[in-house]
Amino acid sequence: MLEYSILGIPVLEWIGYAASVLVLLSLTMTSIVKLRWYNLAGAVLFSTYGFLIGSLPVGIMNFLIVCANLYNLRKMYKRTENFKIIEIKENDELLMHFLDYYKKDIKIFFPDFNMKKGQVGMFVLRDMAVAGIFLGSKNQNNLRIDLDYALPQYRDFKVGKYLYNQLSTILSKHNIHSVYCDTNMNLIYMEKMGFETSEKDGISIMQKALKKQI
Repeated sequence: MLEYSILGIPVLEWIGYAASVLVLLSLTMTSIVKLRWYNLAGAVLFSTYGFLIGSLPVGIMNFLIVCANLYNLRKMYKRTENFKIIEIKENDELLMHFLDYYKKDIKIFFPDFNMKKGQVGMFVLRDMAVAGIFLGSKNQNNLRIDLDYALPQYRDFKVGKYLYNQLSTILSKHNIHSVYCDTNMNLIYMEKMGFETSEKDGISIMQKALKKQI
């Protein structure tokens, strides 16, 4: 197989190029878990490449990198993380600093976001560090999501899953029965969080009904 070529380049060289690209991509990941997975794939290819060209130092070194990545990924997936939600009070100083510090990144995902009076808000803590923020505007018994933002290093759906599992308890005292957002938000994320396509005032929305508290 290695004697064949693609676009005039030997397959063996393509393996080396692919390995280099994967390692480079791993360094662009903000999520440590994604970084480990991409680096693992690149190391597997580099190790294969090294052994195939007869370079034991390259093959062995990258094999050890594969082992290190597997070890750390196993630790990450087995580690128990602690989550907590803290409701945000109006004119909260930490909220103002948070929104100002991350305003450029927030603008990318929520270009129309603006602070409003009377918003319901909460910080999501992950191992006692602020990992995400949730803000919404009450509309009768519903809550329109204005901002559901997670810090880059925490974008592995865990923050969102915890948040939406706890919303029923938190929003029950505000007499809110469901949360919704426009369909221009991240549909894959909203579907994973249990949202379904619906309609409100003739406009297509994504909506999630909250469990009633007994």
